[in-house]
Amino acid sequence: MKRRTRISAAIMLSVFFLLALTSILPGRQSGTCDEIAHHIPVGTVLLDKFDLKMDTSHPPLSRYIAALLPNIFLNPVLPADKAEWRREDRGEFGREFFYKYNIKTGPDRILFLSRLAVVFVGLFSGVILFTWARELAGDKAALFSLFLYCFSPEVIAHSSLATTDMTAACFILLALYTLWKYLGNISLESAMLAGFTLGLAQLSKYTAVVLYPLYLFFVFIYPRPSGQAVGKRKLAGHLLLIILISLIVIWAGYGFSSRPILEDAMRVQEKLEIIGDISAKLDHLTGQRTGGLLLDLFVKVPLPFGEHILGILGVMRHGQLGHGTYLLGTYRPHGNILYFVTAFLIKTPIASIIFIIAGIALCLRKDNRSSYAVLSVSGFVLFAAASLSSLQLGIRYILPVYPILFIAAGRVEELLRPRAARYITYSLAAWYIGAALWIWPHYLSYFNELIGGPGKGYIYLRDSNIDWGQDLPELARYLKKNGIDEVKLDYFGMADPAYYGIKALKMGAGEFIAPGKYVYAISVNYYDQPGWVRSYHPTAMAGYSIFIYDLRSQPGKDMAQALY
Repeated sequence: MKRRTRISAAIMLSVFFLLALTSILPGRQSGTCDEIAHHIPVGTVLLDKFDLKMDTSHPPLSRYIAALLPNIFLNPVLPADKAEWRREDRGEFGREFFYKYNIKTGPDRILFLSRLAVVFVGLFSGVILFTWARELAGDKAALFSLFLYCFSPEVIAHSSLATTDMTAACFILLALYTLWKYLGNISLESAMLAGFTLGLAQLSKYTAVVLYPLYLFFVFIYPRPSGQAVGKRKLAGHLLLIILISLIVIWAGYGFSSRPILEDAMRVQEKLEIIGDISAKLDHLTGQRTGGLLLDLFVKVPLPFGEHILGILGVMRHGQLGHGTYLLGTYRPHGNILYFVTAFLIKTPIASIIFIIAGIALCLRKDNRSSYAVLSVSGFVLFAAASLSSLQLGIRYILPVYPILFIAAGRVEELLRPRAARYITYSLAAWYIGAALWIWPHYLSYFNELIGGPGKGYIYLRDSNIDWGQDLPELARYLKKNGIDEVKLDYFGMADPAYYGIKALKMGAGEFIAPGKYVYAISVNYYDQPGWVRSYHPTAMAGYSIFIYDLRSQPGKDMAQALY
């Protein structure tokens, strides 16, 4: 690698680190719902108490990462009573973890260190992307791919949060890269490495299970890029080895625990209902009664991966029940197949979309297809799996697709030879950089100019696309600047307004029908709850996720008071 290439890559990664770091400084943004209610407190319990079954809604790797630096440098306090962290209401424990047990330690300090660890994961993911792109298409293409990665609002946003999404994107990318390396040089060593990274991907998010059929497809069916002639028996042996190593890695992630699956589990009744559903289907298929045997297996037989199996059962249950999804002004109980297409088109910078389309076209040329097969097929499968899922709560669910698309977009470098093409590319690149700098530090709420920017995003999408409870500090700064002592707050989030100096009053029942003469702050995710919000133009916005209505001087009768 040329020295100039190394320096250029280092500069871009440094800019990425700086943008992410300055976005997570203490007091910049409040903790998001999942950080406070789930990942950081749960990760602390996992590392400190090793209570692996207190919450199996996600695999443990991202939670280990989220809690690692606070545990090293701050030693967060946990309650002595196991029942305290084992409460059914995970959000209640999370709030108390931050604002009761660790108020002296400093909630924002814990949040900062947790997020900092994920920033390093984002950097590592950038290195993987650069390495793969360079091996595919050379230095210039790799630098262009890295440029798109380092200035992506979506990548920066989720590299700045202590959640599962960046960790999953990183290790899924690593697993695909090692699969590609294995296909290019089939050997025992490359198979072992592929198995190890496949296991890490499984420990990062349950959706990584789609990698197993992808591995099967590429090892047995798709022509290998190297053209290396290998017998099917050898391939079968390697595939079994890959799967075995991945399972060992998963088991290691749970400390090689081996207990009956439902022993000491949370929400046992939910799991029993799922087992009952599976038993009924097996009975129907086999014509025999299997329910008792299956129940005995879950209750009495010590098995490895019990926590992982519990988590998968929980995801199945969640998918079965569905989750309300907001798209284009409508709430849907089970998602929409066009959700992620829409989210991608309006939350990805327009310049990036143009580069990606051009790059994909170049990758699909006949002489490039085999080299990019792992990327193209995997990207399609990951996107399709998310689109067919009933759980669609933000573009973060397709975050693993972004690095794949950026590697493909690196081929655009080939178009820079004609002068006119260079000018167009440089102009688009400048626009792209401008978007990343302009939205700082509100990367989570980024929307492109196609729909009028982040100020209009709530019309099209909600949830973690724009409002995850992150803007309490912005609200506090607005109130202080304008001399407002108290606010009627309808807040979507788990952070404590009082911690940021906000005197928050609850909205009365009547105020959801007609407002009083107060200052109101309404989270975007709760925008449709008060019936009057569309009749008033917001005075300001805290970040892009909290509408502020200063109605203290509104004319007419105080209708909210009259309704009490």
